[in-house]
Amino acid sequence: MMSRPLALLAVFAHPDDESFAAGGTLAKYTAEGVEVAIVSATRGEVGIRGTEAAEAARVREAELRQAAAELGANQVHFLGYRDGTLPEVDPQEAVARLVTLLRELRPQVVVTFGPDGISGHPDHVTVSRWVTAAFDALEELDASQKLFYVAPSPATQQGCQVGDPSPLPADAVGIDVGAHLEAKVRAMQAHASQEPPYPGDPTQEARKLVCHEWFVLARSYLPSGSDEREDLFAGLR
Repeated sequence: MMSRPLALLAVFAHPDDESFAAGGTLAKYTAEGVEVAIVSATRGEVGIRGTEAAEAARVREAELRQAAAELGANQVHFLGYRDGTLPEVDPQEAVARLVTLLRELRPQVVVTFGPDGISGHPDHVTVSRWVTAAFDALEELDASQKLFYVAPSPATQQGCQVGDPSPLPADAVGIDVGAHLEAKVRAMQAHASQEPPYPGDPTQEARKLVCHEWFVLARSYLPSGSDEREDLFAGLR
């Protein structure tokens, strides 16, 4: 249906968010030939206890690049804001930078945190607001057609170590990532500084993970289709 390659942009707050929250989905789509780009608002400067911010940023940037390679992502971008300070950033500036990225990369699908930020982390919540505002600010409808929020689910409970998730919405989109769980484990393990929850042999650890990651469609310029609940790119292929 599309004359240009399918592309997905995943925007999160910190290195590791992409793998722990949605790694299986990113691996699935890259395996299908989708161009996946990852944006991290920070380099996780305060995320390694007892480590200076500059060194933590260096380590965690390298970890994200390795994780992206495990997932098959085509690009990694950093907005360069400091970990833990996103609510203090000028939102107009941040949104404008994301609009520029969206226009440059032209992904049909955008994925980010929902308003709850999965864990309620202020940086996560702020990124959700930024990405939503940037999506809404696009003037060309063919720049991005769908915006999805990561839904709290058994998958995020495993990956993000949050409490019991609320019941999934009736219209939640479930992505079958069963064939890509080893890639997800390897990506999570790439974030070694974050003490990933599944540190053993990836083949064995993958067997412990649930086979679906869940999303909520927040914005769409397309009519709903029969496969809407199984594919983020429904109506775009």
